[in-house]
Amino acid sequence: MSEENIEVIRRLYQAVNVRDSEAFAELAHPALEWVPDQRLGQEPVRGREKVIRFFSDLAQMFEDLRTETERVLETGDQVLVFVRVSGSGAGSGPGFDIRIAHLWTLSDGVLVRGEGYGDRDEALEAAGLRE
Repeated sequence: MSEENIEVIRRLYQAVNVRDSEAFAELAHPALEWVPDQRLGQEPVRGREKVIRFFSDLAQMFEDLRTETERVLETGDQVLVFVRVSGSGAGSGPGFDIRIAHLWTLSDGVLVRGEGYGDRDEALEAAGLRE
């Protein structure tokens, strides 16, 4: 695995957990694109600031949001991350614990594209890691 790409991913999720938009921005290309899981029915988000705002807005919906990297797989310029997200809704919202996947594409040590997957098998296939 490329230690540089893995370090970028480690720093990314660290920034997400502490809600550090500036640290996130340092890791992302200005033209960063985020493609949410297709089941959510949301359009892709384009531009570093818009992607950061997308994640910040999402995080604000929860009081206690934790993101844990469970597994990291690299293939070429892509890094597939199995993520466990848990927490509770704002106010007295119910708790949740989900396992999802993010497929990140990096170029020259920065994030250029990310894709969200609610189904880890689909993410493995998208990364070319499943027959």
